[in-house]
Amino acid sequence: MVTVNSLSGGKTSSYLAANYPADLEVFALCCIDDHNANAHYRQRYKDTKMIQRVNDKLQKYCSNWPEFVATSEDPQILWTMFDLEQMIGREIIWVRGMGWDQMLEFKKAIPNMSKRFCTSIMKMQAIFDLLLMYFELPVKMRIGYRWDEVERAERFTETWKYATHCEFRQKSNSWIHRWKEIVWRQGEFPLIDAKISHYDIQEFWKDKNIVFPHDSNCLNCFWKQEQQLRKNFDNHAPIMYWAAIKEAMMKRTFKDKNTLLQISKMGLQLDFLFGTGAGCQAGFCTN
Repeated sequence: MVTVNSLSGGKTSSYLAANYPADLEVFALCCIDDHNANAHYRQRYKDTKMIQRVNDKLQKYCSNWPEFVATSEDPQILWTMFDLEQMIGREIIWVRGMGWDQMLEFKKAIPNMSKRFCTSIMKMQAIFDLLLMYFELPVKMRIGYRWDEVERAERFTETWKYATHCEFRQKSNSWIHRWKEIVWRQGEFPLIDAKISHYDIQEFWKDKNIVFPHDSNCLNCFWKQEQQLRKNFDNHAPIMYWAAIKEAMMKRTFKDKNTLLQISKMGLQLDFLFGTGAGCQAGFCTN
């Protein structure tokens, strides 16, 4: 059975890749197919070739999706994943699925605490498609859950429902999708088994020459507290204002009480503990 390390770009999953080699190292990138969201890439990071490097990676397995132009995550994650690949000496497979713009149009909604569909569509579906088309299911999938977040492993699911084919209905003169639920992965949690905690992860990366994003996962994520979202406007304004415009256009919000535009005008709480990421419950995002 093929072993797979699911990488998010955070320190924990990167620790998994560095210390527990798998047959496949897979990284799913959340994409925004709108050039307005990448206005600060070249000016801030001084690297005019990064977008092409990312496209070269995605072209191998995801040529059916649009070219990469921007990510909803901290752009530092792009450099982090290339550096991690050099460090571990093994290929990291990059995949992407439906981008934010297409996903919002398809769902007619913005993800929030009651509609948590974004990780399933942009990350899990992309990894499932890769494994279904190019490898053999089921696989042994390792997730970077630490000993101090053992409860997350209890929510791990091993089945996936996907459309197998379409059938034409004569009476209604329409097509209907046929679905099938299969076991596509078996979960393995080596960091929990080895009792690796957040402290161990931080200590491991202290002397490594890899820069990680200050705030992991999507910068506009509804799991993040308002103060972190406010800070992200300072650090990555094009991405955050893209998300704020989407809220206004769709008349929906990521957070229950405030729009992103309202959050952008809040005062910054200087004693807030920034950069803690988002506790995504879908089983992939972790810092």
